[in-house]
Amino acid sequence: MAKTRTENIAYGKSQYISADGCFAISFFRPSSAPAVSVEGIDIEAGQTLSIKQNVGDEDHSNYQLTFANNQDNANLLHVIKIMPIR
Repeated sequence: MAKTRTENIAYGKSQYISADGCFAISFFRPSSAPAVSVEGIDIEAGQTLSIKQNVGDEDHSNYQLTFANNQDNANLLHVIKIMPIR
């Protein structure tokens, strides 16, 4: 079994983020946060988009986060990564 650690990072502006070789990545939009999409997929308020790799595979993708209102201080998207410990 692989040893892992969990990262939880909050983002509030449109940008690309790297998966950094994670085993799984999730994008959670709180109910109070304005509209946001990940790679063109809209995340509904209070919902999560999860992407998991096959056992032993790593994700090295760059994901585009796009907030509908990039000027609003209320923008928020939580990104949770399951990372291997090497």
